[in-house]
Amino acid sequence: EKAERFKEIGNKQCKLGNYLSAIDLYTQAIETYSACATYYTNRALCYMNIDRYNDCFEDCDAAIAKDPNCIKAYYRRMQAYERLGENTKAKAECRKILELSKDEKEMNTAKKDMARIEKRLEGQAPSPTFAIANNGKHELNPTLLLIKQEADKYKELGNKQLAKKDYITAEKHYTKAISLFDNEAIYYANRSLCYWNLKDYDKCLADCNKAIQLDDSYFRPYYRRMQVRELRGAYQGALEDCRKFIELNKDEKQKATAEKDMLRLERLLKSEQPAKQSFVWNELKKNAKRIEFVQKPPHMRSRKPLKRIHIADVPPLVQAPKGIPHGGSTKRQTIPDAIIDQMFNNNTGERLTVPEEKTNLEHLFPAHSNKLKNMFSPPTTPSDKPKSFPSTAAPVPTISRDLQSNDVRAAEVKTAPFVIPEMKPSDKMEKDKINHEHQGLNESARKQKDPANTTDIRLSIPKSTAQFYTTWSGLNEDLRYQYLKLLKNAPLSKLFGASLSNQMLGEILYILKTHFVSNQVDVTNIMRGIVENECISILALMLNKEDRNAVEELLTYMQGQHLKEEE
Repeated sequence: EKAERFKEIGNKQCKLGNYLSAIDLYTQAIETYSACATYYTNRALCYMNIDRYNDCFEDCDAAIAKDPNCIKAYYRRMQAYERLGENTKAKAECRKILELSKDEKEMNTAKKDMARIEKRLEGQAPSPTFAIANNGKHELNPTLLLIKQEADKYKELGNKQLAKKDYITAEKHYTKAISLFDNEAIYYANRSLCYWNLKDYDKCLADCNKAIQLDDSYFRPYYRRMQVRELRGAYQGALEDCRKFIELNKDEKQKATAEKDMLRLERLLKSEQPAKQSFVWNELKKNAKRIEFVQKPPHMRSRKPLKRIHIADVPPLVQAPKGIPHGGSTKRQTIPDAIIDQMFNNNTGERLTVPEEKTNLEHLFPAHSNKLKNMFSPPTTPSDKPKSFPSTAAPVPTISRDLQSNDVRAAEVKTAPFVIPEMKPSDKMEKDKINHEHQGLNESARKQKDPANTTDIRLSIPKSTAQFYTTWSGLNEDLRYQYLKLLKNAPLSKLFGASLSNQMLGEILYILKTHFVSNQVDVTNIMRGIVENECISILALMLNKEDRNAVEELLTYMQGQHLKEEE
């Protein structure tokens, strides 16, 4: 019973193609109970499938010794001889099966095998070993027959070395046999197996082609050529060889294996993507040089950033004379250094003064025209007077402010290069004091209400940062309070974004302190949105005294609303 369990498990492994595991299991079954011939015939099948023909013959002989009427032992030996190309010995084993077998199914199978082997033997008739007599029968050429017999001896030696997996020695014996008699397809087929195991695929493919040329009904070279073509990616040719192998082969197990190979090749052929057409240089021109791409490992690559080369089209500033009279003298014009500097992006020559056009941004941003003028104007103070400059230079920008009005208006600015005179320390202190006072005036102007008509503006939650800033800048104090109140539960950290400025932060803190605290409105979400802004660490350093007081007052107000200290 134990030996039978080993045999059953071995049969499963053999069906899955795990022949080495099956051999171990059959060996354990033989060691447990050695009187059963079936264990030897099953192990002989595994040896034959892994090309260990000597071990296969030994197991067949052992099975016949245990049971002289064991049909499977004769059948395994017939298959091994046929794979080695020894059709005469295979025919003898097939006759033995017909003599011993009493099963009609076994006899029918043996008759088919006999017909196949005889057909293969008849297919060797075109060999010069045979001569056709007048009566139409084949007669042997005695001289060539002796040469053929000598070549068969080398083939037998090659088969023995092939069974021992000594492929180099086996290849030498097959080569000697071919040198004696080169019209036998079996010699080339056997030698192609040696080249396949030695991974010499070019010679393997050449021997397969020669064997098929000599005997196109011999199925074994087709399978070997299929393997080589599949290895090289020629799936279409491999698929054709596989179909031819299935057509010629009569062994059901080999056909089943080949059918699996055919399905695999069909999947590979469908999944194969066509190669993309790429531009290929047909030839290099005489003045061209081919530069090979260098792939460096990561640790050898440069860590310096790539430099972007700016390419600018420079229009010709100096036009050449249109026509020169024949035989006349030409007087070349001198090109100024400034023009040459512009052509080569250099600044060594005398700079030409180019008058700049007046920049008017009011038609682009009507709501922000005053702010844009302040941003692009040079810093001046109300006490400063316009400086007098030479007549060649453009006028110095001046700014007039009307402190009595509610809006801070700036004059139009005309920019031109000018030199700022050096200031004494006392003048610098005085100017800083004036700038500080001017900042207070801006803050007082910011606190005053804008006399805009509040009934015509409809407030809504903005969808982007740009929409928020555009709406905020066009509102007065009351509308800003209503706007912030509308946004107190909105994601303000996203709406503020990276464009939150010191001025706008001060305006928001002023609205929160003035209106939200007095009306007892929650400011927690708005303050959280300010704190979560990515620029708050820098903006906190730029807060003035009034903004800092507003922050302290808001924190005290939040604590009074029974909020936790962490919040």
